[in-house]
Amino acid sequence: MSNKNVMEFYDELSSDYHLIFGDWNSSIKKQAQLLDCVIKEKAKTQSISLLDCSCGIGTQAIGLAQMGYKVHATDLSPKAIERAKIEAESRNVSMTFGVADFKELEKQVEGTFDVIISCDNSLPHLLKNDDLYLTSKNIFTKLNSKGLFVGSIRDYDKILESKPVSNSPVVKDDDNERTISFQVWDWEDNNIYTINHFTLKGSNDEFDTSLRTTKYKAYRRYEITEIFEKSRFEKIEWLMPEDTKYYQPIIVASKP
Repeated sequence: MSNKNVMEFYDELSSDYHLIFGDWNSSIKKQAQLLDCVIKEKAKTQSISLLDCSCGIGTQAIGLAQMGYKVHATDLSPKAIERAKIEAESRNVSMTFGVADFKELEKQVEGTFDVIISCDNSLPHLLKNDDLYLTSKNIFTKLNSKGLFVGSIRDYDKILESKPVSNSPVVKDDDNERTISFQVWDWEDNNIYTINHFTLKGSNDEFDTSLRTTKYKAYRRYEITEIFEKSRFEKIEWLMPEDTKYYQPIIVASKP
């Protein structure tokens, strides 16, 4: 899948992205707190400059900025960045933003950082191992010495045991309108799958339906570990939800 198709998916989804969460505002706070615990345990510096290189509408970046991190947030989707700026400004959060492809961070983002994050299953949009390797090299380049990478993906080791065809819907009622958000997964070869993301909005028996589609590759954890090792990362660990309380497995990797 091309960058253009991924960008279009998130451009279209940016206005509705919060509907994926039962309570997006609570998720901003909770995810930041849990990521902060991981960063403080694993990072080797007290002065934390942080790049969120796949920030979306700001779910992790805004919360971390609220906690005192010096955050620069980037994403492939211009409309997601526009939404993230609005959300940060509405909360009086000081942070900076930019549009960037995480395969090209070295060219498109200035400076280096103590911590770089990429959460919420962003890396698996890279359908080729070579592209994931290129991204890991760019992340490595933009980290300070002793810097830390923190990422999260779906638990594909478990998912690939059954290859589910859908997820549980999220239903929200607000201002006399009901919204229903869910995904249907179509599996292909090489553990690639298309997500058909449905958003229904309406009341009573009248609903408008939006459908956006994108592709992911279901990487097993050892596959990502090997790629990050090839990029010269060290001390690579996987932290599981039962230990961190974060909703996805987390990879942490250090730059020497």
